[in-house]
Amino acid sequence: MRIWIFLAVGLVVLLIVLLIVVLSSKVTIKLDVVLRKNEYKVLAEMKMLFGWITRKYEVPFHLANGGIEYKKETVPVDEGTELGSKEDKETSRRTIRYRDYVRVLLTTKGFKKWARQTMAAVHLMDVSWSTRIALEHAADTAVATGLLHAVKHTIMGWMSYRLIMDELPEIQVVPVFNGPPQISTELCCIAKISCGKAMYAGLVLIVRVLKVKGGVRSWQNTLFKA
Repeated sequence: MRIWIFLAVGLVVLLIVLLIVVLSSKVTIKLDVVLRKNEYKVLAEMKMLFGWITRKYEVPFHLANGGIEYKKETVPVDEGTELGSKEDKETSRRTIRYRDYVRVLLTTKGFKKWARQTMAAVHLMDVSWSTRIALEHAADTAVATGLLHAVKHTIMGWMSYRLIMDELPEIQVVPVFNGPPQISTELCCIAKISCGKAMYAGLVLIVRVLKVKGGVRSWQNTLFKA
């Protein structure tokens, strides 16, 4: 009889240790956003539980019908398969409409407070934001380059106030004086949050949605449309 007690205690201890390991592990998201002429896409890679769970996505999109229309492509994570490969992708078309998400945010009690608390637990690193710009006149290009520098530093300053920036971001604005009018940008970064804090944030969000009448239905309808 005593041996069964020892086995039960050992099993409980093992489960507690596993739970602690899972909650202390990190959720890592590597994000690349590319906005160029005729090329709008998001490349994302998510790793959980020390890399045991890995998913990669390639999401080309365009602006239309009062929102963002995109085609989500799940990229295999087998060795030798590059992010963005056109082979063996699961594809589905979806639409994000601005008005739908504004409505669900309004039906979530204390959403701004929840967002601030969640962002405060996120570590941001390897931030690189590069932009190329060209206008019709060289003087206009130079002025626009300076303005973009100011805007980028303002945005990064706000992010460093809300998030945990582990290192200084790399910001570039490249003026193109001899090319046709254009603007293109590419943003790369890595965000990390512990599984425990991510799960807690998810539970808090669910509770806040439940506190508002019709909140669950609004979220369900919006997510189902997307």
